[in-house]
Amino acid sequence: MSVDNKFVRSLIQNAKQGNNAAIEQLFQMNLGKIYAFALRLTANKPLAESITKQTFIEAWKKITLVRPDASFLKWLNAITVYNTIDSLRTQKQDAKKAKSETKDLEIKDDLDIYILNLPEQERMIFVLNKLEGYTIEEISDLMGIKKDQVDIHLNIAIGKIIDNDPDLKSEDVMKERVLKLIPEIEPASTVRNGIFSYIMDEKLKEQKEIEKIAAQVEQEEKQNVDEEFVDKKDEFTKAEVTKEKVSIPKIKRPLNVGLIKKVSLAIVTMVVLYFAVKIIFAKSGWEIMQFSGNPMINDTIMKESDLFPPLATITTDENSSVTLSVPDIGRVTIENSSTVERMESGSSIDVKNGTIKKYEGNANEFLVVQTPFAQVKELFKGSAFKLQVLNDGTSKISVESGWLTMDVNDFQSYIPKNYSCVISKGRYVIPFSSSTNSDFEKLMVGFTGVNDPSIGAILSLAKKKDAISLWHLLQLVSSEDRFVVFDRLNELVPTPTGVTKQGIQALNKDMLTQWRQEIELKMD
Repeated sequence: MSVDNKFVRSLIQNAKQGNNAAIEQLFQMNLGKIYAFALRLTANKPLAESITKQTFIEAWKKITLVRPDASFLKWLNAITVYNTIDSLRTQKQDAKKAKSETKDLEIKDDLDIYILNLPEQERMIFVLNKLEGYTIEEISDLMGIKKDQVDIHLNIAIGKIIDNDPDLKSEDVMKERVLKLIPEIEPASTVRNGIFSYIMDEKLKEQKEIEKIAAQVEQEEKQNVDEEFVDKKDEFTKAEVTKEKVSIPKIKRPLNVGLIKKVSLAIVTMVVLYFAVKIIFAKSGWEIMQFSGNPMINDTIMKESDLFPPLATITTDENSSVTLSVPDIGRVTIENSSTVERMESGSSIDVKNGTIKKYEGNANEFLVVQTPFAQVKELFKGSAFKLQVLNDGTSKISVESGWLTMDVNDFQSYIPKNYSCVISKGRYVIPFSSSTNSDFEKLMVGFTGVNDPSIGAILSLAKKKDAISLWHLLQLVSSEDRFVVFDRLNELVPTPTGVTKQGIQALNKDMLTQWRQEIELKMD
């Protein structure tokens, strides 16, 4: 049984404890995969959207049931299959529901078209076995049918697909074509919004229930105190009451067990009120913990009582700096000669120029930093890093803990702990170890893309600590160079089980992710 890497396991653990930021990240990581899976199972876009939404809502409700020794994606897949079976059964009973046309689906590969045109049961079994890797026994359990029936339908499905393309009779060709299928398809924004709107609505209901219970507790306590005071007041004389010290007997009240249970439940659910807290903090100003010199906020000299509200700008000169306390994020320092604007919503800032430092610590949110040429995001909550933006917009980032991500030229880069990167106009962002060879660093900063002539020099200089750099290069070099980059990276950090040279050559997204996560483990 496959097990998630430690990052995903950490997210799952936090999600079980009610951390909604972890839940949101877990869901976002798997949303495109589940939607693509549902599309192939149903061959029906509206139905796939509905099933995807149902799957994640059900996963949110049952998140505490996820086993630590199992794959989270496999768990989501199982929920998707059950929802698909129920939905298809309901659809058969409702003749008004029309099947989607294949041309309306986001799936365009010829093999996908062949799969989508298979009859319902054959299609589901083929997708589960050939695309998702489920065994005959697992499919039998998931679909509730006998193993020999699964085997028969699978062979029929394979036969029909081979009739469309005889080359697929070769198992190697079939595997190669499967690896080239799009692993993730982003659904319409209404699907994602529907999932998180539902979660938010449920939490608001919980908040209202908590407030109701709290009001009841307060009222009952007040009533009990008033009654006890009336009962006891005649026992004390006026003289006794006016003494400096009055010894009042303790009042014993019967325990209301039902009420205590309600209050306990209310206290537990309070920790998951992420959305309500997020809204409150988004509207409030960030606290200015301390500052030196005479920094400006919106062109006015900063005072100790000032906050840093949305759309405000802090400017420091060569003799001033500001340290902020950001709710759910931690401490951020704006160093000298810097200009930083707080964005309108969320935990986001825009660094126009200068230097900021984000400190490590417990956090429930992710900081987002806009630079002139890229948006920098935390991959781990509570990361620590330093970002410097020069006057020409070129930026350098050094990560002290956690990981950062950024998108430049439609390419996503991952910057891990003890690595740095340079963001400059027209160049890809490739991380390099803070202790790497200076020549290697220059080659990473200056890399220009497919036609860059320095691949040979890069591979000759690369050490094990440069594995994550080579992982990025795999996706940026020509298909011919990709083979030699693969071989060198495989020497430094061998591919994990299930990752093949052919899959990497085809830039299979899942395989690339698995290999990156393997590199992450070897870096610890």
